[in-house]
Amino acid sequence: MNATFILEYPWWFLLFCIATGIVFAYILYGRKEFIFNEKEKKHWKYILAFLRFAAITLISFFLLSPLIKTKKIEEDKPIIVLLQDNTSSLNVSFGNYNKQKYLEQLAALQEKIKDKFELVSYNFSDQLIDFKTPNFSEKETDISASINEVFTRHASQNIGAVILASDGIFNKGNSPIYNKNALTTPIYTIALGDTSLKKDALIKSVRYPDVVYLGDQFNINVQIEANHLQGQNTVLEISSPEGKITSKVISINEDHFNFQTDVIGDANKAGILQYKIKLKTIAGEAILENNFDVAYIEVIDGRQKILMLYDAPHPDIKAFKNAIEQNKNYQFEQADIKNYSGNYKDANLIILHGLPSLGASNKLNTIQEIVASQTPVLLVLSANTNLAQFNSLQKILQIAGSSLNGNDVYPMYENSFSKFTINESTLKTIQTFPPLLSPFGRYQLATTASVFYKQKIGNIATENPLLLFNEVNGKKTGMFCGEGIWRWRMNEFLHNKNYNATDELINKCVQYITVKGDKRKFKVHAQKNIFNANEQILLDAELYNESYELVNDVDASCIVKGDNGKEFNFTFDKTMNAYTLNAGILPVGNYVVNAKTNYKGKANTASCSFAVRAVIIETLNTQANHQLLNTLTNQSGGKFYYPNNMEKIVDDLQKDKRIKTILFETFNTKPLIDLKWLFFLALLLLTIEWFIRKFNGII
Repeated sequence: MNATFILEYPWWFLLFCIATGIVFAYILYGRKEFIFNEKEKKHWKYILAFLRFAAITLISFFLLSPLIKTKKIEEDKPIIVLLQDNTSSLNVSFGNYNKQKYLEQLAALQEKIKDKFELVSYNFSDQLIDFKTPNFSEKETDISASINEVFTRHASQNIGAVILASDGIFNKGNSPIYNKNALTTPIYTIALGDTSLKKDALIKSVRYPDVVYLGDQFNINVQIEANHLQGQNTVLEISSPEGKITSKVISINEDHFNFQTDVIGDANKAGILQYKIKLKTIAGEAILENNFDVAYIEVIDGRQKILMLYDAPHPDIKAFKNAIEQNKNYQFEQADIKNYSGNYKDANLIILHGLPSLGASNKLNTIQEIVASQTPVLLVLSANTNLAQFNSLQKILQIAGSSLNGNDVYPMYENSFSKFTINESTLKTIQTFPPLLSPFGRYQLATTASVFYKQKIGNIATENPLLLFNEVNGKKTGMFCGEGIWRWRMNEFLHNKNYNATDELINKCVQYITVKGDKRKFKVHAQKNIFNANEQILLDAELYNESYELVNDVDASCIVKGDNGKEFNFTFDKTMNAYTLNAGILPVGNYVVNAKTNYKGKANTASCSFAVRAVIIETLNTQANHQLLNTLTNQSGGKFYYPNNMEKIVDDLQKDKRIKTILFETFNTKPLIDLKWLFFLALLLLTIEWFIRKFNGII
């Protein structure tokens, strides 16, 4: 560290400081006749004059506002990141190398790296976790996402190199070869696993529809693969939920054998149907876990028909269509109202976009019939909407103004809304979206309406509704007082690479409007009907008071019971006005949730069900892909190792000239007067002068 002084005035101003010190010293001690008359005390005159000169000069110097600039050199030492594959493909196919020996060598390698560099170690599968001794039990592998996560966590640090210990098999995400972060830092790979094909017969894939409708038939496609079992026979068995077994003898006539077959199923009852697929074991098979699979098919009773009518093309229409079609319970149809000849009465929900309008004035009678019917309606106001006709159609919302002169409005969530719940992450995400274009005017809302979003113009909150719902005599109506939903979807994809928040909002609105009245005071449901074995089980619950307002001022609990008889007890966490529960990861099987709570002395119960299916993707391909690791190494400028020579990594890291400490120069400028010791120095000089004068009786 070094320091330099900076003056805001020319350097010769220092002469004024010195002159000021001399003048003050002379005024006090420059007389010929001085109180120290004795010759032996004459030297005190010069000592006191110097002390006064030094103190006044220093104080005068401070008045020039001098600055001190310091330079500090900081070191950013390189870190070495170790990524250890912890997936089950290694557990079943580690190769000829002894697994325990490898773990001992890995621990020794970590200690050597720590002596020379700063080491950060992780285990990875489909996510990155802090390092612990690997048990090779994770269900999915995403190498590319793990590399990205490393660079996200250590974005501000000097990553010298990445050591990737893996078999090169990935079954989720993109290929790491095309990962841009993998090209910026040398990657040293340790090739694990066995590249040879083992003697094995396996269920390669089972394809089936996730959702079918009651009364339909569906197809289950099963693909079989066998290696090094030529001349052997096996049996494929498929068990239906009723216990009916379809079996087929398969003769393996090639060394690398592929076979596929189809089974037709009947969706004869609503719920989750479970079809078990089993392949008979052949003597000598290396892996048995991949001889069994389960198909979970959800059968729903009826599909909701959503009809969207408009008078002119608009990107919002595509946004609604894409969001609604994410839910397979809905059948979406769109049409220009001027050309529509179907029967709107067949629809479970009608969305009117920009209607009524001047362009569709000849269809005003049809629009009046739709709004007056018992079919639920969602009205989306746009610049085309004729507000005079809109006001005459209904009494829920009256707008005195013009749709042509719109306001850019942002959504502002109304905490008192209780018709349905939405994830807090969705609410936060929507707050960051661009504004919608809403009609300008004075809004008058019916007392029966419930507002989900109010309008915010700039930073000014208003009472004008942006999204509202109304229910009278069982007829539900929704209103979106603005256009531009398509911008929300585009903005969300730009920043989050998904449409989750926008789609959830649209689908929750559609679900609420279309669902038949449910007057239960307590409800519980799983966020998904079918979870993978490596997914967190998420449950939601709602409790209503006598006015059907959401409340959560009492505790709620549940028992999750598996088909094996095992029970798990949980207590729900409270959200803004409802309940949520993360039950963690549960074993494979079917589960029933029995929830209960007690509100004002009255017991309330609710139930739902879900299934957890096995993830066997890691056992479908256990042939190590060392070519991928070699390519990754060559592209990044790293090196390739096998476990028997991995101890050389430390020497090669030290020889790699790209792995070096980065020096940063930091400058700090502050007023010299901030240095407290200079203040105390001036004070000390004046104190010594005062003490000498006092001691000699001069004061």
